[in-house]
This record gives sequence, structure tokens and C-alpha cells, in this order.
Amino acid sequence: MLKGGYEEIAEASSAIINYIWGYYQAVRPHSFNNSLTPLETERRYLNQNLLLVLN
Repeated sequence: MLKGGYEEIAEASSAIINYIWGYYQAVRPHSFNNSLTPLETERRYLNQNLLLVLN
């Protein structure tokens, strides 16, 4: 990325998609997930299942 913008539209598009995806996965809580982010919900699910496997 240049200081003044992007060299190509594909580069800008990729940056926008990555920002939105990151925001919705890591920052924005979802009511469906008991107000947790999708990443936090997945982390808790994996930790819980790991404990079941280890016991």
C-alpha cells in the first residue's frame, strides 16, 4: 500500500474484505453467540471439547 492509497483496485478490495472479516470475527459480539465474538465462541467450544477428549 502506498501512503496515498492503493495501486490497484484488487489491493483495495482485499484490504476492505480483510478489515470487515476481522471486525466481524474478532471484535463484534453476536447476540446468537450470547454476545460473544465468533472467535471467542469457537475458542470456548474447542477448549470444552479438548477437555472432554483428555478426560
